[in-house]
Amino acid sequence: MRKLFIIYFLFVLFPMTGMSQETKVQVTEKVSISFPGKPDVQNIQIGSTLYVVKLADGTANFNVVVQNLLDIGQTTKQIKSQQLNPGFWEQMELSLIAPYGSETKVLAREIKKIGSKEVLSLAFSAVINGMNREINSYFFIEGVHSINIVHYKRADSASIELKNNFFNSIKILD
Repeated sequence: MRKLFIIYFLFVLFPMTGMSQETKVQVTEKVSISFPGKPDVQNIQIGSTLYVVKLADGTANFNVVVQNLLDIGQTTKQIKSQQLNPGFWEQMELSLIAPYGSETKVLAREIKKIGSKEVLSLAFSAVINGMNREINSYFFIEGVHSINIVHYKRADSASIELKNNFFNSIKILD
């Protein structure tokens, strides 16, 4: 019985310690976030960097996409004026959910403040590869960068604590 308890303890303890190895990443000069592991970093197109952590247990993915808007032809003046447009956040919401198809359902939408920065917080469900997925996203513009921070819930057993820690770790310097 004692041997069984020790084996059980090891299976419970080791996955938890492996998942708690947070890695803080400075994604721009003024923005940092802590991932629940060391992210893979990919340059996905001109001026775009993707940071990804896929949990070993397959329950969730943690992504950050940073796009340098100057590299796609926008000027600093255009970037600033777009944010002043009253429909800016609605346009951003539509552009964030459009890739997931017409069956996408917005579950929650809120404009939050992180420091002095306005951030679009979205929760939505989408069918991806035939499976219903819950996706949470924080989107904002910082200087010349658009930043999309995303949590993909891939299983009902996904840790809410890891998701909350991920989003709560966002730091934006003024």
